Amino acid sequence: MTETMASMDAVMPATKVKSELLRLLDALPLPRQAEVLDFARFLHQQTALTEPPKVSRYSPIELHVVPATTLLDLTGLIALGGDAVVDTEALYDNASHH
Repeated sequence: MTETMASMDAVMPATKVKSELLRLLDALPLPRQAEVLDFARFLHQQTALTEPPKVSRYSPIELHVVPATTLLDLTGLIALGGDAVVDTEALYDNASHH
């Protein structure tokens, strides 16, 4: 950022920056206005890529409650030396009976 731009940021409120930008834009020929538009789109895209997404600090947590007996179904499901395909099929076969 240039020194002039930095001093403008400190002094000019956003409404004055916008009005000055529009005044200068209107004074440009149409091809130059298109260049400014392309550059503004580029800056917008870069800003979107570099700013971290805004995450609400107070987002609700969804609690999924299941009975403790469902843990018993998992006991012994996987054993060392077992057959993963057979174990997986048994897991899904048992789930369909509940």
